[in-house]
Amino acid sequence: MTRSKYLLAHDTGTGGDKAVLTDLQGRIIHSRYQPYPVHYPRPDWAEQDPEELWRAVAGTTRAVIEAAGIDPAEILGVGISAQMFNLLPVDEAGTPLMPMLSWLDVRSVKQADRLLAGDLPAFLFQHTGNIPTAKDVIPKILWLQEERPDLWDRTAYLLDCKEYILFRLTGRVTTDYHGASVYFLFDPYQKAWSREACQALGIPLGRLPPAVPCTRVIGEVTEQAAKVTGLLAGTPVVACAGDVAVAQAGSGANAAGKAHLSVGTATWVGVSSAAFTNDPVKPFWGLNHIDPDKWIIAGEMETGGGALMWFRDAFCEWEKQQATARGISTYEILSEMAGAIPPGADKLIFAPWLSGERAPVLDHYARGAFVGLGLSHTKGHLARAVMEGVAFHIRWILEAMQAIGLKVETLNAIGGGSTSSVWTQILSDITGRPLNVVENPQEAGAIGAALTVAVGMGVYRNMEETDDLIRILRVVRPIEDRRGARYDELYREYRALYDALTPIYRRLSSIGLEPME
Repeated sequence: MTRSKYLLAHDTGTGGDKAVLTDLQGRIIHSRYQPYPVHYPRPDWAEQDPEELWRAVAGTTRAVIEAAGIDPAEILGVGISAQMFNLLPVDEAGTPLMPMLSWLDVRSVKQADRLLAGDLPAFLFQHTGNIPTAKDVIPKILWLQEERPDLWDRTAYLLDCKEYILFRLTGRVTTDYHGASVYFLFDPYQKAWSREACQALGIPLGRLPPAVPCTRVIGEVTEQAAKVTGLLAGTPVVACAGDVAVAQAGSGANAAGKAHLSVGTATWVGVSSAAFTNDPVKPFWGLNHIDPDKWIIAGEMETGGGALMWFRDAFCEWEKQQATARGISTYEILSEMAGAIPPGADKLIFAPWLSGERAPVLDHYARGAFVGLGLSHTKGHLARAVMEGVAFHIRWILEAMQAIGLKVETLNAIGGGSTSSVWTQILSDITGRPLNVVENPQEAGAIGAALTVAVGMGVYRNMEETDDLIRILRVVRPIEDRRGARYDELYREYRALYDALTPIYRRLSSIGLEPME
């Protein structure tokens, strides 16, 4: 009889790492979080130190084991989920050759523009089901080839964030089917790197990590990793999957046709699908599911929760002080402010495209805007407009998904934004769909990773079996008179904003401004 009765999983995000220790049903025993920074050495550059990420993973692992007071031998298996669309070149020994290029990094606009020209988009879509923008992995690889040829010559493997953490845990270079599919060099049908796509782009297949099923045990915790993490050497490590797939799992939306909404720094809608379907001109993310017989079609906006984070950091120092004095989050105060303003924010519209946009358009030039700003508007109006602007964009994504045959009637909601009763009501009112807010919405990714480990270790047959383990905390339903009387007209104007502003964004991108000394 095994003594193993716990699962350990990580959600290694953009701003920090969260470790959770769960039982075999994915119920959280303890969790720990450790932040780390994103570095911005130049305009349009965003980097992270892979050693800082590994130290956070090791530190939270030790802390959660100590807090639980358990014997590490009781841990059945370990899984890592992480942010995706990053690039980290490493040498033969697995040593990073430069900081990790974050998914936020847009230094490769020149390379991305080439990829979006001529017949290449259609060719890439034919072989991978996806088309890249400047924030994706392919342009970053081409930038490395062209701008850092000395590093390119020393590169043995092109890794993403999770793949580096897995290497530090096990000494193995590998990725999973889901993680491979976000490179946009992976054939979603054959579940193998696309020889045709790689050959057309000049990317050697040998520099891409071997891809395996998400639930496969890829190795064991090494003696060296055990010393810094507190894990038992020899503990099985499951390949697991990146943040989109484990969000699908942690929201209880693995079954075909189920959908989830993740309101985090980046915000997306993910739909589990029994068939691969995508828009060949303006595709969503077409990604492999953790269950190998399904796919996840995901529409992502770059700055959903990130837009409110920007507003908080740029304009809300007084609110931060008040939150500290009251012992609450600044976001709670922003929700209070937004909740005091009538729906529609007195005709103030916010375009949330602060860092380019990915769905349902491919546009790394798009930027944000407040439109309709008047002397009567207060900071509360701006806060509500930000929340409504994000909701308008989610509605746009859902309508585009419906156009390719993906019918989404209900959304299981996770992420920090789903903890706000004001914002979830706005999202439900504007999209016209009920939101099922799950229990522990901010831990959903890590819980999904833990349940992936459970499947990999044979506790469950597949991920769909775990859907019933996810509990719904509350259901938010749309208030119909708001949608009809207030939001439909504002949504039409929101959609018109993108067409009106697109040529201005393009012209602005070509203006060279010298930084101040």
